[in-house]
Amino acid sequence: MTFILNTFIKGFYLFRSGIAIFCFFLIIASGMDQALCESCPSSEQLQQTIQSVMKRDVEIKGIRATAYKGLCEVHVRISGRDNILYTNQENQFLVFGHLIESSSGENLTRKALEEYTRLSPKDVQKLKSYTAFSIGKGPIELFYVTDPQCPYCKKGEKILKKMAEASEVTVHFILYPLSFHKGAKEQCISIICDNKGLEGLESEYLSENQCTQGKNKVEATNLFMKEKGITGTPGYIFTDGIIHTGLLHEPNLRNRLGLPPPKDEAPPQKHEAEPKKLKHPVDSKKK
Repeated sequence: MTFILNTFIKGFYLFRSGIAIFCFFLIIASGMDQALCESCPSSEQLQQTIQSVMKRDVEIKGIRATAYKGLCEVHVRISGRDNILYTNQENQFLVFGHLIESSSGENLTRKALEEYTRLSPKDVQKLKSYTAFSIGKGPIELFYVTDPQCPYCKKGEKILKKMAEASEVTVHFILYPLSFHKGAKEQCISIICDNKGLEGLESEYLSENQCTQGKNKVEATNLFMKEKGITGTPGYIFTDGIIHTGLLHEPNLRNRLGLPPPKDEAPPQKHEAEPKKLKHPVDSKKK
């Protein structure tokens, strides 16, 4: 390749069958020569390459050239989870990591993945049927995917509670128990059946009430999330269909929602910055 890359090594080098897989963040140097790839490997070529290296089933969801000479972007689903990896025109290597634009600090990999996994307006409307409870009466709506036993979810819940109490947002909570959290499914069902809401979620409420309505909602939620490639919590689903998996700190969340930064917090740093917020007619309720 003719462009320059500054690299932060974030893991290890793994060599199999002459293919180097690099686990790192790529920081693109300013002034890089930018040009579209003339071509990218076929899905058949990539399927064979990735499966031979990873030794598991991989679904190729999409392949496209990037704006950087010789670099191709591949959208894959591995073990039910969506990922982005990179290769070149000759399929000589696979790169797992994040592409960061040095001039703006924008995470191009996250931006691409969010566009690939974006929900349709119809699917966004379906989310209401999976909602366990809602808090706040703010003009901006969002959905929060959480598990009672998820520690990072609790951090996100505190931020959302604060914003809801300030009447800035309306948050729809979707309970998505992860399979490795013992008893989480029963907790979710109990919270729904006994109408315990946020208080029940915060206290990890559990009762013997495992009503049919609660079971059906939790099971339907699990199916929907897996179908959409959402395999972890916490998760934020915005009304424009964009999905963000992982905790968003308050400055970044507020920036994403088009809200001013909190008075007691610094603005979001560039390396944590999310893709530019998208204007969408359903982002706000009509008053």
